[in-house]
Amino acid sequence: MRSPAENLEPAVRDPRKLRKTALWLVLIMIASGIGIFAAYVKWGREQIAKQAEHARPGIVGRIDDKAEFGVVRQDASGAKISDLFGKVWVVCGVAVNQPESWETTREVLLRLNERYAGRDDFRIVCFTVDPEHEQPAVLARVAAELGVDLPKWWFAAAGQEYVHKFLKNKLKLEQMPHQVDGKWLYDSSVVLVDRDRHIRRAVVPQKRGGPPYVAAFNFAEARDWDGKGIKTGNDRSNVGQLEFLLIQTIDELLAQPVTP
Repeated sequence: MRSPAENLEPAVRDPRKLRKTALWLVLIMIASGIGIFAAYVKWGREQIAKQAEHARPGIVGRIDDKAEFGVVRQDASGAKISDLFGKVWVVCGVAVNQPESWETTREVLLRLNERYAGRDDFRIVCFTVDPEHEQPAVLARVAAELGVDLPKWWFAAAGQEYVHKFLKNKLKLEQMPHQVDGKWLYDSSVVLVDRDRHIRRAVVPQKRGGPPYVAAFNFAEARDWDGKGIKTGNDRSNVGQLEFLLIQTIDELLAQPVTP
């Protein structure tokens, strides 16, 4: 009696079916390769787009085109905030009777004034946080001491409450100006506004490929970092690095037209 195994016969494979199966496997492999390649290309484009976006100055707000108000400048002439629309401008709050309170900011602004002296589409605007005691005659004296003048550099006075709210709420500064023991405390950061009234900040790349962050142009803070020995990772001081980023951002914005 033969065992069950002895009754088995070798399977006969159909060559046509084998070829068909092999063809399908090849097609599946090709399709998978194309899908992987397409996904890689898409990922690469997304990374390039992200890098391009990171290189653009960060937008943190926008001044409403209806946010109109009048100011009195250092020569006692009147002007409107809308006179600045369509230009690139830097703006900050100042207490000119407390020169130490905006010392580092002032030094940076003077260098900007010199760098962009030939540009009619660039302005520097300093709002006094103490218009009651810093009227046009006082502002004119400070402008003369610094050797700056209109139309490039505005020292501007307006209603105190309105200016304080404009600096804090519209320009996104960290602190509402206020007095403590007779001294003004305020955020002396430089705010950069583009041609379309967007408030811009620098996008700062991080070491070791970390995500970039948006930085305010706070030169008083940068000076404090330098005093504490905090390093930037390059040959610039913290003030120097922040000024470099500010100039880089201004140059980019000056190259852009007003959006229709």
